[in-house]
Amino acid sequence: MARTCIRGRRRVVALLAACLLTAGCSTAPQGGAQEDGRAGGRSSAGGAPPSASPSPAATALASSGPSTFEPDPDKVPRTRAEALSLARAVAFLPRDWGDGFVAQDPAESAPDTWAVLDSTCSWTREPLPGGVLAAVSRYSELPVGEGGDTLRVTAVVTVHATQESADDRLNTTLEEVMRCPQQEIRTGERITDLNSVGRPAGGDQRYADDSVFEMGTYVRQRGETVLEYPYQWLMDRYGTVTVAVSVRGAQGADAPDPTTVSTRGTVGMRTRVIDRLEGES
Repeated sequence: MARTCIRGRRRVVALLAACLLTAGCSTAPQGGAQEDGRAGGRSSAGGAPPSASPSPAATALASSGPSTFEPDPDKVPRTRAEALSLARAVAFLPRDWGDGFVAQDPAESAPDTWAVLDSTCSWTREPLPGGVLAAVSRYSELPVGEGGDTLRVTAVVTVHATQESADDRLNTTLEEVMRCPQQEIRTGERITDLNSVGRPAGGDQRYADDSVFEMGTYVRQRGETVLEYPYQWLMDRYGTVTVAVSVRGAQGADAPDPTTVSTRGTVGMRTRVIDRLEGES
C-alpha cells in the first residue's frame, strides 16, 4: 500500500510539472495574499503587487523547453531592503489567486521571521538566520459552499544571501518530511501522511534550478468533528530566490482542484521573479 501511494504521488508530481510547462496552464494571475508555508505569523504591511502580465521571455519559459533563465547579477538583491522589496513584489495577494479569495487573519507573516520546524515537529516562527535576507509569507483563503468550509493557500517568497543557502533550504525541506511525517501547524491543525519528492533541474523538470513537492493530509479539529483535506506543498528555487505554495483543500462540489490552485501560484510567482531578475537578451 505504501509503495502504491508513493507511485501515485510521483504521478501527481509529473502531472504538475507537465502542466507548468504547457500553454494549457495560465501564467498570468487573475486580477480581482501560513508557513514557510506552514506556520503562521503576525500581520505586517505589504507593498502593492506589480502588474500580473508576464514578459515574453517568462511566457516562453513557462511554455516549453529547458530553462534559459540567467539572473542579471546587478539585479540580484544584496541588501535586506532590496530582498524585501522583491519578496513583497512577487508573493501572491488574495486577488492574484482568483475571484472570491480573501486574506486570512493574519494576512502576512511578521517581518524579519521565517518558519521553522522544531524538535517536536511543530511549526513556529523564528528570527531570520544569517543566510536569509528576507522572507514573506502571505495567507489567503477561499470560502467554499455554505457550510463554512475554506480552501487555504500560502504564498512564500524567500531571498537568500547565496545560492548555497537557498539550496540548503530545499534539502532541509526534504529531510523534514523524513524526520516529521506528521507536523503540527498550530493547536487543532496538523498535516499527516507526508511524502516528498525532490526534483532537480533536468529530465522532466526544466523550469527551475531545483524543486520539491510534498503531499499529505491536512487534519483540522472543529469542535468534536475531525475534518481531513488534501494538502500540497511546492517549492522552487531560482538562483538565490525560492518561491513556495501550500494548498489545504476543502470539501464540496464548489471546491477548486488543489493542483490547479498551486499551479497558478507557482507559475505566476515564477513569472514575477524572472521579470525582475532576468538579464537583457
